[in-house]
Amino acid sequence: MSGASKPYHEMSATEYANTAHSQAVPKWSILAMSPDEYTVSLLCRLNGEQLRALAFLWDVSREGSKEILANRIIKRHQFRRMLSEETEESLASRPRRELAAIAQEAGIYHPWLNRREMARQLMDWRKAGRERVRTEIAKARHERVVQQAARRGHYVPPENLEKYGLDAHGEYEPVILGVPLSRASRAAPEAIAAASELSKEEFMAWVKANPGPAVRLVFIEPGILGDGGSLFWKTVQAAAAPVDVPPLFAGLNQLGGTT
Repeated sequence: MSGASKPYHEMSATEYANTAHSQAVPKWSILAMSPDEYTVSLLCRLNGEQLRALAFLWDVSREGSKEILANRIIKRHQFRRMLSEETEESLASRPRRELAAIAQEAGIYHPWLNRREMARQLMDWRKAGRERVRTEIAKARHERVVQQAARRGHYVPPENLEKYGLDAHGEYEPVILGVPLSRASRAAPEAIAAASELSKEEFMAWVKANPGPAVRLVFIEPGILGDGGSLFWKTVQAAAAPVDVPPLFAGLNQLGGTT
């Protein structure tokens, strides 16, 4: 662990992000490959989930066919590479119309900005994009090491398990309205217990009879009781069924980090 004071899976996400391990990728990973080597055919060999994860890292739309995604990723790489060869001064010296087109491509164009301001924002945009990628890869890597450690029976701090919705065995917890069951149960234990044990009609009656415990559901989803509790009852019942929640950037171990 390169002298780390504690195992990676015991570190907080912030601590882990400051280690070199958070950006380590397998040699065979698509993220270990230079983006200059990207081709449409190469990217289309990835499965859809992996390609959407890569598109997310490149901050482009994840909608469309694999070929559309591949072209979009390559175009964004070429755009960022062009910016990497520029400075604030060189950008500011371009004609305004040309600079405005570049800013529009980055999604930061505002008509009231002068050339110097646009140039500065473009440099900031590129820097922020690189930092965002590092952060997202670190999150995905941390989730993976936490899950692997739990599955191997190692001690994992409860806050790390909860962060990724994992149980003590490294398996994904059921979720209620996007909130892991253990977290939701702490927010509104009586309501969840009632929704688990009662029929829908009985639960809706319970909500009316127990406004105090029921109102705690706002900590899970504001306004969830607008229909009397019917939707919440359905989500709790669904949470009792087996679910398959993929990890952040499922297949990251097949992808690895990006530029």
